[in-house]
Amino acid sequence: ILAGMIQSSKSCCVYTGAGISTSSGIGDYASKAKHSRAMQQMNKNARGKRTNRLELRPTYSHHVLSACERKGYVKHWLQQNHDRLSQKAGFPQAKLNEIHGAWQDKKNRVLMMDEELRPDLLQWMRHWEEHADLCIAMGTSLCGMTADCVAEACARSGQLVIINLQKTPMDSKASLRLWGLLDDVLAELARALRLKVPNKRCVAKGKQWERDHPKLYFNTPKRTGTDPM
Repeated sequence: ILAGMIQSSKSCCVYTGAGISTSSGIGDYASKAKHSRAMQQMNKNARGKRTNRLELRPTYSHHVLSACERKGYVKHWLQQNHDRLSQKAGFPQAKLNEIHGAWQDKKNRVLMMDEELRPDLLQWMRHWEEHADLCIAMGTSLCGMTADCVAEACARSGQLVIINLQKTPMDSKASLRLWGLLDDVLAELARALRLKVPNKRCVAKGKQWERDHPKLYFNTPKRTGTDPM
């Protein structure tokens, strides 16, 4: 069902929270819960690896989304996280809105909960609130933040998909609700879409991004009227 919805969409936006990065070794509320499947997967994947957050690797889910963009299925990524694993997986910076800031970014620093969003990134997000015809919310609690606006708009038009381990306040508004670890669910999606994951070209782009931006140093430029939406 999800593969069909993505194939039919012309303006698909993915909206991700901390849950997409847990298997890389970054904990979130779900992974810290007792007997959490996310914590078990995080511990399994992180075993024997360094803990320096700047050296963490993209998850399988990051690679799937990059492959989806490469095939033209995903047009925009609205990202709550700060970890820059999206870029490491080869997702284009020009289609990525790190709405809550990012590590090692002096122009788009990580925001506190009560701080205002950067105006140009907020405007970009509002554009997708109006134009997205499908929103896939993954690993986010959808707890009422301003960044939930794209998901809320797509819910009103019957085009919201939620993939999460925990319940969210918007579950009843989703046209499709999937429960499970993101890496597992997106592995099924990749098979349905016949994607090769990781995509070699995406991996190459990700490695180049890391070479160009050692230790994740990248300052997100202010958007202009000529930038693609």
